[in-house]
Amino acid sequence: MKLGIILGSTRVKSNTAGVVAHVVTLLSSHPDFDTLELEIINLATSSGHPLPLLIEDTLPQAHSPSSLPSVYSDPLIRSWSSTVLSWDGVLIISPQYNWGVPAPLKNALDHLFHEWVAKPVGLITLGGRGGTKVEASLRSILGGGLDMRVAEKGVQVAMPREWIAGSEVLKGGEETLQRYDEAILECVREIVNLVKCKDEASPRTSPECMPLQE
Repeated sequence: MKLGIILGSTRVKSNTAGVVAHVVTLLSSHPDFDTLELEIINLATSSGHPLPLLIEDTLPQAHSPSSLPSVYSDPLIRSWSSTVLSWDGVLIISPQYNWGVPAPLKNALDHLFHEWVAKPVGLITLGGRGGTKVEASLRSILGGGLDMRVAEKGVQVAMPREWIAGSEVLKGGEETLQRYDEAILECVREIVNLVKCKDEASPRTSPECMPLQE
């Protein structure tokens, strides 16, 4: 099973990178996820990025799913389409910018459409109060606009002021992050569960395929 991890921040001095490092270490050392393949995407520095700001003249929704990824004229978008198509699920780890979604993340989502549809996705958000505003925005975009299967178990990482405005950034392993370990594991378990149900074509209303509840 392949899980794509997308960083919402492209800043060089970013707390998001530290959270991603923490998540990768946590998952890689946990027996529940020993067969999980992780692919990390930095929307500024990963191969094929950054993506162009302009969307192609033909809207992504207008393409036939069977024509992907070759239908895109821009090789960067073809590569991005191919990458997302290779994933079984997605984990987005993003800060909150001015109560909303960072522009590079929204741009990466908007370049594609069918590649996202029905794909399971989980959310880890960062902010002074856990990034609840960006989480709400992403749930609307992903679950509504892109028809993805959004995990109910999101993780809201409340950032102390010194980590947001100070000179230090999270690197992973800090006590501030360790307190979210179980919530992170629950979120990823739900993504894995949704992927298995999708692969097995199980009815979404069957108990084993319903999103996990509190």
